[in-house]
Amino acid sequence: MKKLILSVVVVFGIVAMANAQELTSKKGFTILPEAGDVVIGFNAVPVVDFFLNVVNIQVDNANYSQHPGYVAGFGQVLVGKYYLEDDQAARFKVAINTGSVKTSTFFDDPDDVFNGVAEPGEIEDVNVVKNMNIILGGGLEFRRGHNRLQGFYGGEVLLGFASNSVKNTWAVTMDNTSMTNGYTNGDGSGLDGRILNQTSGMAITFGLRGFGGVEYFFAPKMSVAAEFGWGFGMTTNPRGEVTTEDWDAAGVTAEENTAEGANGGSGMGFQVDNGISQVLLPSAALTMLFHF
Repeated sequence: MKKLILSVVVVFGIVAMANAQELTSKKGFTILPEAGDVVIGFNAVPVVDFFLNVVNIQVDNANYSQHPGYVAGFGQVLVGKYYLEDDQAARFKVAINTGSVKTSTFFDDPDDVFNGVAEPGEIEDVNVVKNMNIILGGGLEFRRGHNRLQGFYGGEVLLGFASNSVKNTWAVTMDNTSMTNGYTNGDGSGLDGRILNQTSGMAITFGLRGFGGVEYFFAPKMSVAAEFGWGFGMTTNPRGEVTTEDWDAAGVTAEENTAEGANGGSGMGFQVDNGISQVLLPSAALTMLFHF
C-alpha cells in the first residue's frame, strides 16, 4: 500500500513538473512567445481562404487565392510587437508613406505657330502631385493563458498625419502681349484663369483605443489572433488653400490670388473601431503573427 501511494505521488510529481515546464513541440522548439521576441503581423484572411480553397470548402479551389496583406484597418502600415516579458508586449504601428508624381504635357510653342515658324519649338506644361501619409501607434499588451490558446488585452494610442498638394508650371505666360491660345484676353472667350498651387493642409487623426482578443499558436512561434477594439477617435481636415492666376477686372493684367479651399471639417466619437484609418468605423481584425 505504501509503495502504491509512493508511486502515485511520484507520478503526480512528474506530471506536475511536466506541466510546469515550458510548452514545446515534439522537436523541442518553444511554442509560446518569450521575453525579447520580435513579432510582425499580416492579414490572416487570405491565408485562411487559401487553405479553405485547397480542401474545396470554397468554390474557387485555390485558383484565386490572395497573397498575404496588411492587417485589416491598417493598409500600408507595419504592425508588430516586442515582448518585454513572456506575458507582456509593447505594440507598435508605423507607416511613413510619401509620393510625388510628375506629369509633363508637350506641345508646339503657340508663338512659333502664330508666326509661321516651319518647325515650331516644343514646350511643356508640368503638373506635380505630392502626397504624404504618416501613422504612428504604440501601446501595451497583457496576456493570460499557459497553453496554445492565449487571451490578450491592453491599450494603444494612434496618431495619423496626411496631406497632399498640386503644383502646375505653365509654359505659356498669361498676358495680353503673347500670341497664345486662350490666354490673350479676359473677356470669357478663352480660359480666364488657371491653378498654380493647391494644398490640402495637414489632416490629423487621433485615436485612443482599448483592445482584447484571443490568439492560438498552431506551430512554434506562429499564431493566428482575432482582435476587437473600442475607443475614442478624432479627425480634423483643414480647408487648405488654392493659388490661381486670373485676369484683373479690366482683363488686361494677370494676377495671382490665394484663397482658402472649398472643403474642410472634423469628426469624433466613441465606437468599436479598428485603428487609425477606420477610427470612426466599426471593424475587427484576424491576424497571422510570426515571432522571432
